[in-house]
Amino acid sequence: MSNQELLKLATEAAQAAGRILIEKRSSFSVLANQGKDLKSEADLASEKAIFSFLDKTGIPSLSEESRADTKIIEKGRMWIVDPLDGTVNFTRGLPLFCVSIGLWEDGKPLLGVIHEPVTNQTFAGLVGEGATLNGSPMKTSEISDPGQAVLCTGFPTGRSYEQVALISFVQSVQKFKKVRLLGSAALCLAYIAAGYVDAYCEEDIWLWDVAAGLAIVAAAGGQIGYGPWNEQLKSRVIAGNQKCLIQNF
Repeated sequence: MSNQELLKLATEAAQAAGRILIEKRSSFSVLANQGKDLKSEADLASEKAIFSFLDKTGIPSLSEESRADTKIIEKGRMWIVDPLDGTVNFTRGLPLFCVSIGLWEDGKPLLGVIHEPVTNQTFAGLVGEGATLNGSPMKTSEISDPGQAVLCTGFPTGRSYEQVALISFVQSVQKFKKVRLLGSAALCLAYIAAGYVDAYCEEDIWLWDVAAGLAIVAAAGGQIGYGPWNEQLKSRVIAGNQKCLIQNF
């Protein structure tokens, strides 16, 4: 399959999974609720729908749910999936959650799809060929002054909550005009690609949370930075527009 055909397939998979999540908003069961992490039955139902599409390609896959013990492939292609990013938002009735499907090649982002079911927005991108929002071209913002920029960030499950780490975090975000914590790393990156916000930085974030979004930001003309990924597939990730924002971290 061509890259465009793979992007179309990933889009169909994400939208199908999104319909399942909408159906399950009013009726789902919590499977695990330990520490700062939470898993629901909706996560697994979404994942099953996604792989009913992606497994047909024969490309290896990595997923937050049933395939999380797979290692990232440094040579060749790999699907990297988060079937429900923003699970806590989902379980509390907040509309900020999404389906995230990325395809990486030789350890780097190639294409991505992020589908936000409540708003029915589909963010998609193929690195080197552009990005779209519901089929229309999109690109990152033009803001060059951090004092006028909106930063998205968060506190992922795996990050350090030690005092020194938190103080460093506060110092790093003070230069921005506004800071937003959405509860979904994937949506933060999708919103950068669309120009809704201007920058993103998060410590110890999981690969599957950002795999699709990094591809979409790059496809939309933005800058990305990440890795190396540790044994748990976590890393510090930054992203922003082309003007000035990456160098502010």
